[in-house]
Formats: sequence, C-alpha cells, structure tokens
Amino acid sequence: MFKKLFGSGTNEQAENQINNQEQFSDGDDFENEYQETEYDPETLHGTHYDVDDFDEEVATRSEAWIQDERDSGEEMDESDIRNTYTNYRREVYKEWNDCDSDQMIRFENANSMKYSGVQTSGFVKTSDDNPFLEPVHGISLKEYTAMCIKMSSGVDYIEVCKAMGIEPAIWEELNTIWPQRMAEDTSFTVSTLFGQYYAENAVIPQLENLQAIVSEDGAANLDKLKTDRYFYEELAGARQAAYEYGMDGAQWILDTYGINLADFQSVAMQWLTEQNQNWNSEDIMAFSDYQQEKQKEYAAKFAAEQGGNIADDVTF
Repeated sequence: MFKKLFGSGTNEQAENQINNQEQFSDGDDFENEYQETEYDPETLHGTHYDVDDFDEEVATRSEAWIQDERDSGEEMDESDIRNTYTNYRREVYKEWNDCDSDQMIRFENANSMKYSGVQTSGFVKTSDDNPFLEPVHGISLKEYTAMCIKMSSGVDYIEVCKAMGIEPAIWEELNTIWPQRMAEDTSFTVSTLFGQYYAENAVIPQLENLQAIVSEDGAANLDKLKTDRYFYEELAGARQAAYEYGMDGAQWILDTYGINLADFQSVAMQWLTEQNQNWNSEDIMAFSDYQQEKQKEYAAKFAAEQGGNIADDVTF
C-alpha cells in the first residue's frame, strides 16, 4: 500500500494548481508590486474586511452571472455553479487584498475545507464527530500511521503487533479498514491526516523502542534529503524512473542511499506541506523542471544498464 501512496513527490498537485491559476492571472503577477496587506494567520483573509462581507460579495457576483447565463438559455449544472463561485472568489480576493496569484492560492489552500469541502496538507481541520476518524479496534489513525512508519522502515510487522498488544489478524483488519476509509472520505481528511502524521514521523510510546537499523551514510543522506530540496527532487525523479523501468524505486533508494521508504515518504510530505503553506509558483516550477530533468537522466542510466530501451532496436 505504502510505496506509491504519495506518488513521486510534491509537484504533480502543484502543476495542476499553477495551470489552473493561469486562467485568472493578469499576466504580470510577478512584475507588479502589491501593497502590504495584513492577513489573518489562520484564514489568510485580509484583516481590513469582514469575512461575511467577502462571502456575500462573492455570492452576489456569482448569482448575477448564473442568472444572466440562464436568462440567455445556457444550462448551469452543479459543476458550472461551483466553478463560477470559485472564479469570483479568486477575483474578489485579489481585488480586496491587492495581491498576486501565489497569495490567492495560499488562501485557497487555507480555506479548502470551507469552500471546496476537501482538506489540504498543512491546513487540516477536524471535528470530534467525524466517523471516518473513529478508532478501529482501539487503534487511532495516528497509531495506525506510526505502525505503518515502523513497518516501512524495516521493522517486522510481528514485532510491531507485539509492541501494540494486538494479534497479526487485527493488523490485517486495520490495514484494510483505514485505507478503505481513505478511499471513501470525499473530504480527504483521513488521507491528508495520514500524510501529515507521516511527515511528522509520528511516534507513540508503545513503538519508541522499535528502531530500524540505519547506516551512517543513510543517516547523512536522510539529513540532506530533509534540508536540500534539489536532492529530494533528484531522488524523487530517480525513483519514478526506476518504477517505469520495472524496478522497485523504493528499494533502489534504500540500496543506493540507505534511506528507507518510511523516511523518504515522511520527507516527501514535509516538502508538500511546506510548499502548500508557502506557495511560490516560480520555485515550484523550477523544482518540477529539475525533477523531470533528473528523471530523464536516470531513465537513460537505467536503460543503459538494461542494455538500452526496447524501442532502440525498432526502426520506422
């Protein structure tokens, strides 16, 4: 379950959001200088206006547009209406805060649950009555994540179960029910929280004494992975290239750099969360381009090691 849970890293979601924002950019966001605005640290709304007034303005503009479309004979389905509200929310936010598109996306990330009904890593909001977060056999989502981390780091699952005081059969049920909830939860609360706990390298008392063996080189490479974004992007590209050549990308990183799957996934989520909280389109695209460049380099390397691409012998 865990090897591709977070994909190759942080850039696929970013590219989608950047492409989406370009539809509403005036083309010179990065050249303009915007006046200093004070933002609420939680909602990222400007403190110079009332949030209810903001929502009312968005609704007024949206409903006027929707009515005009219907009066002209256009059919507006639920998706059209939702997109209309999204577009005017972006328009009003940029107008009222005199900000660029990067700030607008930070605002959307911070308010994703309120306005779109989905969670964004780094901005998860939970409620006590969420049935998807109810413990399974007394094991909470955080405890389940901590168990996954230990197993992905190389600790035998039998040892993990013993430390938690459960039978292996219970683990099998946990590892069925929690992923099932992630798939069923349309708000992505469970999967996003799982990712955040992974990023935090969640530790619980029962498992503190269970440690995987990490080499000295592996520890040094892991420290570099946490602090050097370009090194992370290189390994993310290499891992993806390895999978495409039928190799186990996670195992290749472990064999080559001594970094186990759990630690790599944890760092991937750390970079994703930091990216969401401090959105910068230029940096994101630079990292994305670098990862793709490295993926091509490693693809060529793996192809050479395997005797060349299959298509190399094909002529047209």
